[in-house]
Amino acid sequence: MATPPSVVCTRREFAADGQAEIMTKHTQPTQSLVRGQFLRARCPGGLHIDGGITDELCDANVLHRANQGITLVVVLEGLLEFAYDGHTYRCDARHQPQALAVSVCRDSTFRRRLIEGNHLKKVNILLPPEWLNGYADEQALPLLSTLHRHHLGCVRWQPSTSILDSIRALLPSINRQHEADPLTQHLHALTIIKHLCDQAAHRIIEPVVEHIPTTHEPQVAKAVAYIETKLHTALTLSTIAQACGLSRSTLQRRFRTHLGVSVSDYIRRRRLERVKDKLLHEAISIGEAAYWAGYHHPSNFATAFKRQFGITPGQLIQSSAHAV
Repeated sequence: MATPPSVVCTRREFAADGQAEIMTKHTQPTQSLVRGQFLRARCPGGLHIDGGITDELCDANVLHRANQGITLVVVLEGLLEFAYDGHTYRCDARHQPQALAVSVCRDSTFRRRLIEGNHLKKVNILLPPEWLNGYADEQALPLLSTLHRHHLGCVRWQPSTSILDSIRALLPSINRQHEADPLTQHLHALTIIKHLCDQAAHRIIEPVVEHIPTTHEPQVAKAVAYIETKLHTALTLSTIAQACGLSRSTLQRRFRTHLGVSVSDYIRRRRLERVKDKLLHEAISIGEAAYWAGYHHPSNFATAFKRQFGITPGQLIQSSAHAV
């Protein structure tokens, strides 16, 4: 199967019947990618609302620079597939509505896959950094505060029937006199955000595990491999640096350059990820989990666990039991 072409969207134009078309750049003649009705609104505080009811006219990958912040995506109908820097997210609402929230904390490339014949009905709400810094603190909106610290972290949830009316009210109408006014759009957006925080409060944030190409930085890869085999031991920066033939400062600098975290933060994250699997699959106690993760006090472990995954160890165990 041939790879769909990559294109850059440059403008929207309205056809004779009032339905908009997204056009592409550098094609002769100019090609229509998507046809439909589009939603685009800006709310007080910096919230951005986008979406629409559209039909995709060809197979293509649409590229542009990603907006930083947390994007809430609710798909009512159709299939949506997109990616940030190669990390792919998918919402299949061909049987029932689907929703997710993705955090983008640094410059990234956004790719949207178009599928010929795909009928899509969706709403996006972008919570930019300035909005998150003003409203999403640990006390008021802990889920968003935690998600905002995880680049490309993702939370999925199932929209309840009670919130679907607010989502549908944001979608454009053929009769534009029936479209919501800006204040009503803002209220609907805030209702959806609150719904996410309530419905997904105990959901696990899906982290992105970044892989380091050994051909690009073999010494960092060697350090990672050493750490992975010694996670159960009392690792120190000195022992890791010695195993890799580097000074401590060089190892720390290269780790930050290629992984974006310090050596100690990487070790902490990987221990917590392993312990999460043990809690789910080996039925160990929270005290044992704290020991495995290298914490002397379960309370400190629980705090670190929640900062990493947005959920406490006890809540993880409860949600796992309910799922069974």
